[in-house]
Amino acid sequence: MGAGRASFSHRIRTAFGFAVFGLWAVWTATVVVPVQRLVARRGPHDLRAQASIHRAARRYLRFAGWLGFVRLADPVVAGLEGPGPRLVVANHPSLLDAVVLFALLPQADCLVSAAWARNPFLWGVTRAAGYVSNAAGPAAVAECVARLEAGRTLVIFPEGTRSPAGGLGPFQRGAAHASLRSRVPLTPVVIRCEPPALAKGQSWYDVPEGGFQVTVRVLEPIPPEGAQYDGVAVPVAARRLTAELRETLEKALANP
Repeated sequence: MGAGRASFSHRIRTAFGFAVFGLWAVWTATVVVPVQRLVARRGPHDLRAQASIHRAARRYLRFAGWLGFVRLADPVVAGLEGPGPRLVVANHPSLLDAVVLFALLPQADCLVSAAWARNPFLWGVTRAAGYVSNAAGPAAVAECVARLEAGRTLVIFPEGTRSPAGGLGPFQRGAAHASLRSRVPLTPVVIRCEPPALAKGQSWYDVPEGGFQVTVRVLEPIPPEGAQYDGVAVPVAARRLTAELRETLEKALANP
């Protein structure tokens, strides 16, 4: 895809793409999910909302690809198919990473930042889908463990914000604590944007003329067990597991 900076017309298309994204989020939260609740006879409301978000995310990425804004390299990614429990931990190179993962996962809980939960376009989707806010601290980890023990898929971005250009930011240990307590392995996921776009510190309209392509790759799971984790204090085990996760993602990013 083209690497040059965008023309005015392409910026207009990009702005339109973001406007549609905002309308999609509001429509899903205020119309689609409430209608589902009225017509559905059984099943948790949050799981139905997550299924709606999955379908809407897939449609949005198809629309964005048609618009020349962003293209998902593969709509099906090996390692993300099938039911949970699954603890997906990914780097965070762009603004659309969560949308990409929701498009790939028919069911996905998510640990979100307080800023996401307060966003005027996203708070309705966050509440309808029952996403977990990291502002809850230890209670957030406990809720994540409960979701995993219920056999669900959980998405966590351990940096808590977008990754710095060409690398990774500091990792929080919530994913490691959830893995250790639930005994569900970490599933590392590498997300690449080529050329880089919508990155940390980059203006939303600063998108390459030809758009950008998102590639998702699933690495080997990291089990929360072994001599380095068993029989040691939980904070120490969480620190070691987080370090192993970071090293795994760094190696994958360095070796496409």
